[in-house]
Amino acid sequence: MTDSAKTYVPYKGSALPGNAEAIVLFNTVVAFGLNAAPHYQLYWADLSISADQNTNNTVALQKSVDGTTWVTVASATVTNANASNESSFYVAPHQNWRLLYTNGTTPQTAFSVDLIVDSVDRATNA
Repeated sequence: MTDSAKTYVPYKGSALPGNAEAIVLFNTVVAFGLNAAPHYQLYWADLSISADQNTNNTVALQKSVDGTTWVTVASATVTNANASNESSFYVAPHQNWRLLYTNGTTPQTAFSVDLIVDSVDRATNA
């Protein structure tokens, strides 16, 4: 059995995603400060999103060297309406990272997010 130190991060968004709206679900620069993410030794981010409209919704893992300019390094599509859409992202190599949800062309009328960050490297503790 693998030891794990998982932390649930609640989604604090107050409004439902609108037409083509981008929402930052988690940002290490905001949570920890610029370049501080490696000190927290986070390896994985596990995400579960449920949205009732499924037209071109995506979630992206983005990295940054300065906390301002972001580059997408991995992404997943949220395709199942009214069901859990699971994604996992390996975040350990990035000194600053964020998860960005981009809504498709149809505004959501129901939206929920569950995010867990894990401080165990699953690749070495499998």
